[in-house]
Amino acid sequence: MSNVIQFPTSDAGRVEKTVRDRKDAGAYRQMEGDLRDLVNMGRITAGLAHDADGEPPLCEKRNLALFAVYHLHEMLLHFEMKYEDGDWLAGGAPSTDSATGSG
Repeated sequence: MSNVIQFPTSDAGRVEKTVRDRKDAGAYRQMEGDLRDLVNMGRITAGLAHDADGEPPLCEKRNLALFAVYHLHEMLLHFEMKYEDGDWLAGGAPSTDSATGSG
């Protein structure tokens, strides 16, 4: 196996990979705030739902838990839409959403 020849990679291939890596890094950087918002809302929702377990139907704890569940659902749908639309492409301005406070 000592006779294996290493073919040099083209400069164009390396440049293309670097450009793609930078675009991906930018996309992930833009996506990070939304992802952290989703994770935090999931924690809040789980905590509120746990605290409201066994409470009467008309109480503030249960109402907050339901609000958190529905808001998390809305955030997940918005996140999915942005993901499918490629809204995190590098070079694009980060989108703002007043409903979630993410930017």
